[in-house]
Amino acid sequence: MPTRSELTATVGKVALQLKASGFRRFRTDFNKPTEPGLVHVVGFQGNKWGGSFTVNLGVYVREVDQLFDDWWGQSKRAGVPGEDAAVKEYDCWLRARLGDIRKEGNDKWWNYGDIAGTAIDIQERLTRDALPAFTEVSSRAGLLAWWRDRSSSPYRWTISPRTPLGVALLMKQAGDGEEAQAIVDAVFRDTLGKPFHHTASVVAEEMGLAWRAT
Repeated sequence: MPTRSELTATVGKVALQLKASGFRRFRTDFNKPTEPGLVHVVGFQGNKWGGSFTVNLGVYVREVDQLFDDWWGQSKRAGVPGEDAAVKEYDCWLRARLGDIRKEGNDKWWNYGDIAGTAIDIQERLTRDALPAFTEVSSRAGLLAWWRDRSSSPYRWTISPRTPLGVALLMKQAGDGEEAQAIVDAVFRDTLGKPFHHTASVVAEEMGLAWRAT
């Protein structure tokens, strides 16, 4: 594991940049609420074997969290996510690594040996890649626009089995019921015979979007 001083020194080098962009620091995590219940997350993760670290990015949406795990409620945290306590990247609905948030990028781990040079690289990547990617999804409307046009976006968020169902929830909230239903139908078709199919069934029922056989 990296020592606390190694990780803290690295985080400290880029903290001012993130704070200037509206992020609040929680030790090695930074949160920026952009709408009620919508939080952008930057988190530093040390390699468990020591010697290196990576930077994770995430987008947390409160109602999507409630739909699946209700991490915030189950943890019995008081107040507002991202303001009164940290949202971690692994609790986010959308996730990515700083190294490959841009489509032509690759996963990146940095060594502790050159903290100053590493900090410059991270700051440049945050400015060039992460902050613009966050700007695209800084609102629920922005998240839907990104989803609809994701093939042409220069940014790449990991698409997990839960991702489209979260999109369906946001679409239904926005009044796009037919489009939300079409997503649910596609998820059902794609997950037939797979363990996630049952989860999809339960979640769809909670959203009031029953599967339409086609």
